[in-house]
Amino acid sequence: MTEPSPFDRQDVLGLLFHPRPGLPVARETDRCFDLFIPSHDGERLAVRCHMADPTLPTLFYFHGNGEVASDYDEVAPHLTGCGFNLIIGEYRGYGLSRGEPSVAHLLADARATFAFMDEWLKKRDYSGPRVIMGRSLGSAPALELATAFPEKIRALVIESGFARLIPLLRTIGLPEWVELPDEADGPANLAKISTYTGPLLIIHAHEDGIIPFHEGEDLFYASPSSEKHFLGVKHAGHNDIFYVGHRDYLDHLARLSRRLMH
Repeated sequence: MTEPSPFDRQDVLGLLFHPRPGLPVARETDRCFDLFIPSHDGERLAVRCHMADPTLPTLFYFHGNGEVASDYDEVAPHLTGCGFNLIIGEYRGYGLSRGEPSVAHLLADARATFAFMDEWLKKRDYSGPRVIMGRSLGSAPALELATAFPEKIRALVIESGFARLIPLLRTIGLPEWVELPDEADGPANLAKISTYTGPLLIIHAHEDGIIPFHEGEDLFYASPSSEKHFLGVKHAGHNDIFYVGHRDYLDHLARLSRRLMH
C-alpha cells in the first residue's frame, strides 16, 4: 500500500489535479489502441499506444494537468514521425483511468505503468531504447522513472517542467499564509534530476506564466549529464509551446531518436 505524500491534502490536491474523462480510440488498429494496466493497488490505469516500428525508440509520455491521452491524437503522428513509438500514460481519474489522483499515486502509478509496459514491449520484440518524456505536471512521474529505472531508460525529455512544487502551488492559487511541507517531501524534481546522467532534452517557453522559464533552466543546470540540450521557445506560453515552436521542437526530438539509434 502506498503511503500518502505530505502534499496529499485537499487544499493542495484541489489545485494540483484537474481530472477529466477522455475518449476511447475512435477505431482501434494495430498502430493505435488503448491498454489497461493494474496499478500497485489494483486500480485500473490506462495507456494509449501509438506504435510505429518495433526497432524504434519508445517514448513514454506523461501529459500535463487538465489534459488526457486523447488530446494527443492529432499530435501523435508528429511525435511518431520523429522516430518513436508513443505510449501516453494516464493518471488516476484522468482519461480512461479510474480512481482519485494524488501525489503519491502519481509517482507509484508511473512506476507500475513503466514496469508493465516494458515487459509488454519485450514480449512483442520492441527492441528500441526506452525514452521518458513529461510535460508540466508530467515532469514529476518522468523524473521519478528516470530515478527508479536508470538502467532501462536511455534518455529523458522534460517540457515545461517544474523544478520546485511549492512555487507552482503558490502560482496556481495556494495563499502564502498556508503552510506546506518541505520540497523534499514532494516529487523533488530538482533533487532527482541532479542524479540523472543520461541524454537530456529540456524544452521551455520563454513566456510561460505558470512554470517560469527559470524553472526549466534550473532543471537543466542541475543535471550532471554530459549530453544535455536546452530548447527555449520564444513568444510561447505554457499551453501553446508545441504549436509556436513545433519546428524546433520536432527537430530536437528527431535528432534525439537518431542519436539513440546509432
